[in-house]
Amino acid sequence: MKYLSYKVKEGIQTRKFLKDLGFSKRSIEQILKEGYLLNEKKVYKSQKLKASDQVKIPIPEEEIDYEPIAGKIKIAYEDENTLVINKDPGITMNSMGQVSLANHLAYYFKEKNIKAKIRFVNRLDMSTSGLLIVAKNKFAQGYYQDLIEKNLMEKKYLALVEGRLDIDREVRINIAYHEEDKKYKVSENGKLARTIFKTVKTYDEFSLIECKILTGKTHQIRLSLSSLGHPIVGDRLYGSDIDIERFYLHSYFLKFKSFYGKENISIKYPYDFKGFTS
Repeated sequence: MKYLSYKVKEGIQTRKFLKDLGFSKRSIEQILKEGYLLNEKKVYKSQKLKASDQVKIPIPEEEIDYEPIAGKIKIAYEDENTLVINKDPGITMNSMGQVSLANHLAYYFKEKNIKAKIRFVNRLDMSTSGLLIVAKNKFAQGYYQDLIEKNLMEKKYLALVEGRLDIDREVRINIAYHEEDKKYKVSENGKLARTIFKTVKTYDEFSLIECKILTGKTHQIRLSLSSLGHPIVGDRLYGSDIDIERFYLHSYFLKFKSFYGKENISIKYPYDFKGFTS
């Protein structure tokens, strides 16, 4: 059995102690219900902790929940609770009925004896490449999802768009899914999507744009750029006339505090849109 071990610095209730460590509300309730070790003794419910107490949170071993299939995994960062990988374009994350990134991760987990389910923290479209966070246990997953919901994780993308776009500002649109057209559209009744766009470089017919998302809405970068009249190269769903194997959107930057050590993690993974930016 693996544990997350912590030393108590001052008198505090368990619930508040775990909250201050960044555990999500759901995780805290699970810990109090399933039990934890206080000075090596199994206890339940919130207790009055005192300075120098040791709290250990058990991490149950799990069965890997996808078929392990060998494949290339590009690791950008790894610790005991976290894995950040660089996803290639052209592969789904966990679609049923086809080999997916989850299958390759399952193989990696098996080879490294990581006894855990596959838990993606953020998601990328099949065509989108770049950085993805995978949590190695349910507590890390809850922590990172909480960071995203509170906008405490910085995420930036690179997009190659059609035309010359000179921009350095936040773009706000309301988006809603249209079942008939099978895509998202700008709608007064939609949910607010906020993205900061900044031009990195312009070419004769294209522009390289940095996209910092402030909300986690599906397709918000793709639709926002299309609404500006500059669709992402190859994004046929949102207005591009260029027919290539993928659209050019890449998750290139992540910044966050790690789950256990609370270290400042900053990862940059650039991408060369060959054939268009040369």
